[in-house]
Amino acid sequence: MLASLSVALLGVAFAMRDDDGDEAPVPAVRAPEEQRLPPPLVTKIRRHSPVGRFEQATCRERPYSVQDPTRWFHPTENFYPPGRDVPTRADLDHLANNDGAVVVTYREDASLAARDALERWAATGIGVVVAPASSSRSHQLEAYTADRQLRCDGVDLDQLTSFTDRHFSKPIPYTPHGNRSE
Repeated sequence: MLASLSVALLGVAFAMRDDDGDEAPVPAVRAPEEQRLPPPLVTKIRRHSPVGRFEQATCRERPYSVQDPTRWFHPTENFYPPGRDVPTRADLDHLANNDGAVVVTYREDASLAARDALERWAATGIGVVVAPASSSRSHQLEAYTADRQLRCDGVDLDQLTSFTDRHFSKPIPYTPHGNRSE
């Protein structure tokens, strides 16, 4: 009797097993009424940078919109020094529009001290990408999301932190879409 029960259980186990074993388990899908926006990532807006103030600057915030690029690639770093492997504007715009990121650009001719401060600041955040931009522009620092922009005449990490925290204090919907455009 025990032997036949063991054989029966073994048969059930084999019947439930995948034929090729390559299929991933199907995740449970919530009914639409159960799906909710993700909670905000930030619950407190900081007035000061977590790495200290680099310099005080005059900044201006305004509404902004970003074009949705047709070709893009997800950057892999959160800070880029001036050089060859810098993400394109389309890559950065995609991050702001489709991934809910805060994009920060600085003049490529910024001092080494300013770049070091921005690199330290970027390492403390999630959802931020800092990259150089043309040195021909008048502002030293620009941060933008899909709907807001901050421009500063210097590298003011306190104002940059507050701008970023305000962005992440609201839910950001996200749809998985891969690492590059087709």
